Amino acid sequence: MAGPVHKMSVGRWRRLIGAAAVLVVFALLCEAKLWRPGEIFTIRENVQIAEAQSWWEGRLDLPERKWDSALFNGRVYSHFPPMFSFIAAAFTPWFGGVPHWAVVLIVVLPVPLLAYALFLRRTDSAAWAAVLAIGLMFGTSVYPVLDKAIRGAAPYNTNHTLAVVGLLILLNEFYGRRRAWLMGVGLIVAALSRQLTLAYAIPFVWAASQQDGERPSAGKLAAVVLSGAIAVGLPLALNTLKYGHPLDSGYMYIYNDRPEDGFSRDARTYGLFSAHYVPRNLYYANIGLPKLYRIEIEGAQRSFLRPNIWGTGVWWTTPLLLWVFLELRRLWREPADRVVLLAAALANAALLFYHSTGYQQRGFNRYSLDYVPALLALVAPTCFIGWRRWVSLGMVGWSFVYFRWLI
Repeated sequence: MAGPVHKMSVGRWRRLIGAAAVLVVFALLCEAKLWRPGEIFTIRENVQIAEAQSWWEGRLDLPERKWDSALFNGRVYSHFPPMFSFIAAAFTPWFGGVPHWAVVLIVVLPVPLLAYALFLRRTDSAAWAAVLAIGLMFGTSVYPVLDKAIRGAAPYNTNHTLAVVGLLILLNEFYGRRRAWLMGVGLIVAALSRQLTLAYAIPFVWAASQQDGERPSAGKLAAVVLSGAIAVGLPLALNTLKYGHPLDSGYMYIYNDRPEDGFSRDARTYGLFSAHYVPRNLYYANIGLPKLYRIEIEGAQRSFLRPNIWGTGVWWTTPLLLWVFLELRRLWREPADRVVLLAAALANAALLFYHSTGYQQRGFNRYSLDYVPALLALVAPTCFIGWRRWVSLGMVGWSFVYFRWLI
């Protein structure tokens, strides 16, 4: 028994060292300061913090109007999904806002740890799991989003980060023990942060329905029903209380009584979702190249590239995702991978019809975080096998340099 026990012990230490390495790399290479004692985020940075304070005072509206808050019937509301508002509600009575350390500890640091755990499941190698976790953090739009969340806790970046946390929880359990209640927690965290991640109810329900017997257990059914009721029912209830209708998200009201821009004109003309936006979104999500600028300096013509602020293509910034196309047949044959692929494709497709591209976002694509973690989980088992290993390392290296330094 000494041999297997020793082997198990070595494997456990390797996994722990891998997790520690991922955290150390993140702490060393993250430009934003992870420790800012005394820094408290308030309504100045995030209207959801004011929403949490309003809840403690027994009301839903906000005390003042901020950019990207909904103005409806003379009252101001947060139109954002409520996950961060719930987190903020745990801190506002004691701190008058949300401490910086709480954002780092609860919102940001789970990302590298959960990413490492997911890729450890998918590769069964502490080394390659660490490479992929670092690749997700620094080789995708996760990095600029995390950086901005740490710096200012703005709602868009904070919510995207929380959605990634939720997706990683769900995917970890989906490719692990498939405990329905934990997958449900992941779906709730993601969907109450980014509504379109409800697409991942597809793998959640599929996994919960897999049973050796004829029918799934009552516990799994209860977890599915309860998770769905929270992820869908809670936002509908808040919509009704704020705007008088469960399907009114309040998003259109952010454009009330503020200077008109292209997105507000589009929303009023075509609606929040429309096929009219598909060609534009296809370009910025998949290509979105930098723009070439020419200027004259002391009589000489100079040219330079500037990252796109409308949206940047995921395939050339994170080329590791291209393995999805080479692995498409394998992924489609495997039922578990197929349902994850369908969920990612559904989230991606819905974004194509949306009236905004995520602007402004210099050199990255924050909306891609609704599907990039799932796609990386799909390609993880095979991208470091044989000759692909060196190609994949080159891909991760390019993405690392691009997101950490070039933009």
